[in-house]
Amino acid sequence: MATSEAILAHGSAARRTSPPWWSGLVAATISEIKSLYREPAALAFTLGQPIVLLVILVAFDFHTTLPNGKVVPYLDVLVPGLIAFIGMTVGLNGVLFPLSRYKERGILRRVAATPMPTGSFVVAMIVSRLLIALAVTLITWVFGVYVFGADLTGSAFLLIAFATIGSLAFIALGIVMVAFARSEDDVAPLMMLVLIPSILFSGAFLDRSGLPDWLHWITSGLPLTFLTDAVQQIANLGHGLSDLGTDILGLAIWCVGATILAAWRFKMA
Repeated sequence: MATSEAILAHGSAARRTSPPWWSGLVAATISEIKSLYREPAALAFTLGQPIVLLVILVAFDFHTTLPNGKVVPYLDVLVPGLIAFIGMTVGLNGVLFPLSRYKERGILRRVAATPMPTGSFVVAMIVSRLLIALAVTLITWVFGVYVFGADLTGSAFLLIAFATIGSLAFIALGIVMVAFARSEDDVAPLMMLVLIPSILFSGAFLDRSGLPDWLHWITSGLPLTFLTDAVQQIANLGHGLSDLGTDILGLAIWCVGATILAAWRFKMA
């Protein structure tokens, strides 16, 4: 509630001072970021999730074969896969639950009643989640490489930047889910519809080569499959953006499609 009060207070001040549009964006972004560390449990889960998953999954001490035929420890493939997975969960969780709460409690309606442009509020949500995704991606990479010893041969900068920007597709999907959810209770089931197939079939944790041809073809279109394939190519094969055309196109289609659908369906009420 502290976040909503800060945003509404800024809106009230706007009626008196008529500041430029970007001041509302900055205020809302800062408030959204502050809301995370005002909830210690949420902060601990967000920052600690990749570390816990690494501790658990590193116990699977086996080797896997890369597309170039090189045999590497599972950890080397797990870390970029986990980075992709974290981009998805931060994108979805960071939008789904707070935005659905704002909607259920009438906070979005009150924000819409202030002079702050609706677009500034939505962009602030997106920017704050991108910054959080960047922070968690950095934590995952640092622990994976320097604590657990993953050997990632590709560009660390490109890996982290691509994973962070890739979370935009999941942020857009989260806004779409909130737009279609009838109440806050609908959010968790909608998220599971995306989460479970992504965990099982995207290649983030499990090798996709064992899937039946028809299931492999269908799940090749999952947004997390595109993101996982891209970050694994960057981290394990040293590929650059010019080698990631299919994955970039796939993520762009998901992001643009979800954004159009959200713009049509989402209402500040």
